[in-house]
Amino acid sequence: MSGKQVLKNVSYSFMANAVSLLVSVCMVMFVPKFLPVEEYGLWQLFLFYFSYLGFLHFGWEDGIYLRYAGKEFHELDRRVFAGQFYAVVLLQLVLAALAFLGGWLLVADRSLQAAFLCAACLAPLVNFNNLCNFVMQITNRIKDYARLLLVERLVLLTLVLMLLAVGLGVFHWLFLAKLCSLAATAACGVWLCRSLLRLSFPSFAAILAEAGENIRVGIKLMFANIASMLLVGIVRYGISLGWDIATFGRVSLTLGISNFLMVFISSVSVVFFPIVKRLGNERRGELYGRIRFALTFILLGLLLFYYPLKCVLTWWLPQYAESLVYMSVLFPVCLFESKVDLLTNTYLKSLREEALLLKLNLITVALSAVVTFITVYLLHSLEAAVLSIPVLYACRCAMAELAVGRLLELRLHGCIAEDVLMAVIFVASAWFLDSWFATGLYGLAYTVYIFLHRQQARQIMCELR
Repeated sequence: MSGKQVLKNVSYSFMANAVSLLVSVCMVMFVPKFLPVEEYGLWQLFLFYFSYLGFLHFGWEDGIYLRYAGKEFHELDRRVFAGQFYAVVLLQLVLAALAFLGGWLLVADRSLQAAFLCAACLAPLVNFNNLCNFVMQITNRIKDYARLLLVERLVLLTLVLMLLAVGLGVFHWLFLAKLCSLAATAACGVWLCRSLLRLSFPSFAAILAEAGENIRVGIKLMFANIASMLLVGIVRYGISLGWDIATFGRVSLTLGISNFLMVFISSVSVVFFPIVKRLGNERRGELYGRIRFALTFILLGLLLFYYPLKCVLTWWLPQYAESLVYMSVLFPVCLFESKVDLLTNTYLKSLREEALLLKLNLITVALSAVVTFITVYLLHSLEAAVLSIPVLYACRCAMAELAVGRLLELRLHGCIAEDVLMAVIFVASAWFLDSWFATGLYGLAYTVYIFLHRQQARQIMCELR
């Protein structure tokens, strides 16, 4: 792939994710502003369940992503992919029906039941759209991938703002807006993948054989991704059980604000994976070190905007002012998660180390379960539960970077220690000072960091010009 094409693909993905970020900002700024706290908590609980729907294919789609990455769209076997598309949708319809029935019969709490049932209904649309997205990514049709992303986000934003404007700011109307946005994306996906959706299939045995191979390849990656989400998901679920739904909504709001930056990181990682996959180990190691420092340099600098943002949000969302203090704890999450998403996960997948990725994530999930039990059930401390989130992310990031360092023969111990120290300085100053002095203290630490790495910083700035 030429450098010009790489830059064009990154720009498409970046622009689409920039719009997605804008939509996320609007959702965070306006939805909690006009919804009662309990309704917003129910919406956040629905989104929590919704986030796990993408795993109901059991690694099927992940296997397609890994096996066919790098191929051109015209190289895909139409009959094979038609069989996979329709089989995936059929599986999702069956699982959605079973989940709906189980939720209706087994979940007693009405709020939990409503959120669960609404999420279960969307499984077929979610996983059809995910497969369309994967096909666009692996065949380098990043422009079409960006179109799918834009349709979903813009339709959702438009409908939500219209509902809020006419005073229909309640959960079930927001759910209908989400349903419409997914349906619109599915319609766009049908058009873009229409040549793969013709009613021409191989034999049933051939469809099962292809599905089995995809699941065999993708199951480890899927479990690794599930474990990655459970890292914070277990803590959030513990909070939903240990406190009321309004508290769950407040914590989810601050966590969502803290994760805004991940939208941009995702836009780069979409294009980054096929590039890294083609490189030799020596080039991979060199590229890792350069991107790692650039990412750290930028992310640590962005933490300086914490207190101004907190002041704005406290003014705009006074009903959430008390919980916004948790932003100081959760902001460093983006520092560690960005490195995992863009660097360690991308490198481990390109090296076909899905088993190692799964092992690392399972270790942190087990740690998350233990920490949640202690903080929620033994201590019943919301502050301790929230504080455990960045600690867990830092542990996973450190383990993943050390693993990649061993594979690429890189020494990263000192760099990891610097990241943790900067995160501790940020959290401690913001939590205990809670004023502009916190920004000044962290700014001083950041200045020292830049001074110690001034040569690398100068090189990065020159390359950005």
